[in-house]
Amino acid sequence: MIWNHRLLRVAVGLLLLGLVLVVLLPGLTGYTSLDGTVNARFAIINAPIDGTIAQATPKVGTPLVEGRPLLQIHNERVNRAVLAALSAERKTALDRVTALRRERSELAQLRDDLSTRLDIYKEATIASIQQDISILRKRVETSEAQNVAAQADLKRRRQLGSQGIVSKNIVELARAAEITATGQVTISNMSVEQLEQKLEALRKGVFVAGDGQNDVPYSRQKQDEVIVRIGDIDTRIAENETRAAQIEKQMVEEEKRVESLETAIVPVPFDGVVWRSSVINGSNVILNNELMRILDCRELFVDILVPEIDYDEIFPGREAQIRRLGRGDVLKGTVLSVRGSAAVVEENALAANLPATKERNARIRVGLAPSALNTDSANFCQVGRSVQVRFAKRSVKWTRWLEGLWFSIS
Repeated sequence: MIWNHRLLRVAVGLLLLGLVLVVLLPGLTGYTSLDGTVNARFAIINAPIDGTIAQATPKVGTPLVEGRPLLQIHNERVNRAVLAALSAERKTALDRVTALRRERSELAQLRDDLSTRLDIYKEATIASIQQDISILRKRVETSEAQNVAAQADLKRRRQLGSQGIVSKNIVELARAAEITATGQVTISNMSVEQLEQKLEALRKGVFVAGDGQNDVPYSRQKQDEVIVRIGDIDTRIAENETRAAQIEKQMVEEEKRVESLETAIVPVPFDGVVWRSSVINGSNVILNNELMRILDCRELFVDILVPEIDYDEIFPGREAQIRRLGRGDVLKGTVLSVRGSAAVVEENALAANLPATKERNARIRVGLAPSALNTDSANFCQVGRSVQVRFAKRSVKWTRWLEGLWFSIS
């Protein structure tokens, strides 16, 4: 029979040996994962304010350019009560300033009038004192003349009294008249000196009190009261102006706050693709509600599972080869992280599910080098697509295999 032919049996044996080598060779020369998934992160866009979507939103799958407006929210029910209260308070402060300035102007006019009246009173008083001084000086001259006559009369009567012509009583009367005349001269001189001192003080603005008189005229007292009142008004004007300036700053901040709550334009945070949209034009939204999810295609990666026995052979930074199912071209990648089988790796910001396993498999994340996938917006950058990932072995470690076998059967 043909099966008993020696050459045929040798050929079949070689064929089976080649088949075994083909099956075992990939495992001997490297590590291959058959359950890889292209993955990426997405950003969740939340509503910055309450309101209504004011323009058409991009549909799912629309490519986006960083910095351009994504959507606009308008809120017509913004609370403006605080801004209105601040505006009213500022107007009240400014009205007070206007009224106080008007009052100050009137008091300043009264102060000037009182100053004019005081100057007139001062000049009149100076003229009156100068006239009194002139009169007293005339009286001094008269008193001095009377004193000279009294001294001459006393001298004559003393001579006559020494001769016994007149009595001693007449001499005493003459002496008394001379003393009176001398005292009158002294009094008149002192009165003149007093008036001159009062005149000098008056010229310096000091009113010296007299009998039944105040040391300060009514105009001067009133002027002092007006000056004190003007100082108080200046203080109140400064306080109200400061308050108005502070309120104006508060109004600026409140207007910014109202504007930020009235209209909000959400920009595109990065180049990407609309992964999911929860709103349309005219939708009502609430603060922090999810509006849209944007797929980040800038950094794609692959999540794979590899038997944990090869954990130490795969490490961050190691190069890998990635091939998409159904495609023959190979993409380059680099290991980003290696985690054990019991590690908690659930991530809510991933666009694709992580590979599920019940075996003792290490979870490997491999970053994809920039390629055409990053710009394939029409296919969502092929996120979720199955891939094969292969790591080349540098050498076949038979000793480690034998040690593991011995450990398992001992």
